[in-house]
Amino acid sequence: MNLRDVYIDEVTSRIPESMRQDVALELESTIDDMTGNDSSEAALFEALRQLGDPQILAARYANRPLYLIGPALFTQYVNIIKIVLPIAVTVVTILSIIGYLTNPIDDTSWSQFLIQAFLQTGAAIFNVVVQTLFWITLTFFIIERAVPEGEVPFSSWKPEQLKKVKPRSTSIYFGSILFDFIATVLMVVLYVNAEQLIRVVTDSESYPLLNASVLDQFFPFVIALAAFGIAIAIYKWMVRHWTKPLALWNALFNIVWIVVTALIMLQPDLISTEALPLIAERINADLETISRWGVWSVLLTIIIVCILDLAEGLIKAFRR
Repeated sequence: MNLRDVYIDEVTSRIPESMRQDVALELESTIDDMTGNDSSEAALFEALRQLGDPQILAARYANRPLYLIGPALFTQYVNIIKIVLPIAVTVVTILSIIGYLTNPIDDTSWSQFLIQAFLQTGAAIFNVVVQTLFWITLTFFIIERAVPEGEVPFSSWKPEQLKKVKPRSTSIYFGSILFDFIATVLMVVLYVNAEQLIRVVTDSESYPLLNASVLDQFFPFVIALAAFGIAIAIYKWMVRHWTKPLALWNALFNIVWIVVTALIMLQPDLISTEALPLIAERINADLETISRWGVWSVLLTIIIVCILDLAEGLIKAFRR
């Protein structure tokens, strides 16, 4: 068998049997036309080089794609990943963190506890990323091969849609929305478990830093504020750009957050009477100074963060 026949056999062996004879005859004729009267090996090699890899040529004859996700679906494929993957990672991260924060530490040191939590949360995130990418890719792989040639599923774009396009300067990034969700959930978990998680540790024992009775008084307000924050985050996710109503609701949310935080932080008995002397002893400062500076540092930080978020929404929504 000469090299021409070997090449033809490499092509035809990869296509349906019903096509093989016709393709073989076509390739024989094509190669003969390309080589002409030159029967040298160099001329044959040049002709075969122009025809290309027999696997690729066979795929063309069989109308079989050599990719998982083709150009027609690749944009939708990437968009689905951008939407689903962050949500999946966020949910797993939140559930993992809540699980660790609500479980007792027992005899495990804080460093060992944090390292173990970090590793297991990382493993959970890795697993959900692999699973998400696998199932999305498999779904689009099936769609790619099930849809008739020439059709583009999920594509309903019309020029009229350009009228609804908003300026990119008003866009709300998906990452910031996810951060809002995570921050809200962690705030509630930390508040509910403050007596176990926020403690002053000595060589022999530990004391809660915050007075649980004071926190319990404001618990309904914190839950209402968290629900308000989640509603704002959902609103952001739905519109995905700053509008005037959204900016005003976001401003109200930040103002309420500042007010509720100030009411809690300025309670005279917020700091536990057991923990405060231990802190004063360690840093060589009087109780009043520690209480005042600690409370106001946290409160001013929250005020600055809220004002920046409030200003961003108002500026982007009303600047147009």
